[in-house]
Amino acid sequence: MIRNYNLRAKLGDTLFALYLPETKPRHRDIPQSIALDPTKGGQSYLLSDVEAQETLAPSLLLLYGEVEHTGSYDQKSHRAKISSLLKYLWESKEHRPAFQKITQNKDSFIKFANGIINETNDLISTVMEKLPKIKSTQEQMANAAEWGRLTEEEQTDATSRLEDDEREVKSALPLCNKTLQMFGYLNTDEVIRGLFLLPELCPRLVNMLIHVLGKLIGSRGLDLKVENPEQYEFRPKEMLRDLCAIFALFSSEDVFQLECAKSGCDLKLLKNAVKTCQKLNLLTGESIIAFESLPDLVEQASLSVADDEALEADAPDEFLDEILSIFMKDPVILPSGHYVDRATITQHLLNDPIDPFNRKEMTIDDVKPAVELKARIDAWLQEKRTARLLAETTISKDT
Repeated sequence: MIRNYNLRAKLGDTLFALYLPETKPRHRDIPQSIALDPTKGGQSYLLSDVEAQETLAPSLLLLYGEVEHTGSYDQKSHRAKISSLLKYLWESKEHRPAFQKITQNKDSFIKFANGIINETNDLISTVMEKLPKIKSTQEQMANAAEWGRLTEEEQTDATSRLEDDEREVKSALPLCNKTLQMFGYLNTDEVIRGLFLLPELCPRLVNMLIHVLGKLIGSRGLDLKVENPEQYEFRPKEMLRDLCAIFALFSSEDVFQLECAKSGCDLKLLKNAVKTCQKLNLLTGESIIAFESLPDLVEQASLSVADDEALEADAPDEFLDEILSIFMKDPVILPSGHYVDRATITQHLLNDPIDPFNRKEMTIDDVKPAVELKARIDAWLQEKRTARLLAETTISKDT
């Protein structure tokens, strides 16, 4: 009923302010009793209300994606509150079945997933860019001789930059922590995890996870020592634990392994992450076993990717996506008559709902499967595979 994105986001803020039970004081003037249902023995309305049990979780997941359209600063604030609400609902048996409702609408789920992936990338980039600057300025201010050599104007500028950097990190880090945790608990659900493996999402998911891992391990984020890190909620070991637990959840999936290989994932980075997890005892049981297996699985997948890339190297132009010039796995026809891969146009429409070739408005429902082209692609690939197999058999006999 409410179309305005900013006003819709405020509904999430209101639920957080009024109805989420307090785990720590939020300095609100509203009595906590307003959130409790006297007819259900003082149980939270979020748990006792039947309509909330049926609709609130999927609605909040969708809203998490929609706040992409609000301002950058407001977006972080809205999503931090929605994340807190979602975690509370996930931990409640009354709401768990409703979380799967968003999976019944593929387009809605992709919007949500796109939002959470974008958010995580942006947040970790901000944090890992600003924390070294904060550390450098703190060290400069702590060195009385060096600080004293600066002019009053230079000291004022340095102090002002420090305050700006601290403000950004304090805004980004709490949400970054909550977002990684959300990725983790949502993907313990097999149905939700399956949707993250869709061609439209899996490459972006893999790139995001590797990006964050590179920031934490590759840039020695675990060793980044700022003064009083708790004031920023900077807990790098916990971040690494949550991240590696996500890798572990997906590690047995062939599609995930292939996408890691296609992304050019640095095996040394993965192996270093495994060693760090073992050394710090961040994961246990099945999770650490699954994560330990990932580097070898990705290495094996790399061989398969190399074989496929060799097959596709001389593909006819008609088999290439007209936007990205990549080999199409699932070709579709746009209203403008151009051919692209379904994953390409799905990602494009999340950010710009128009046909990229004629600039006319369109939705994913306007694309049509390129059935005949798909059949020619499959036949061509099969012919190439057969030829390769015959060549390998001949070489084997000769030797």
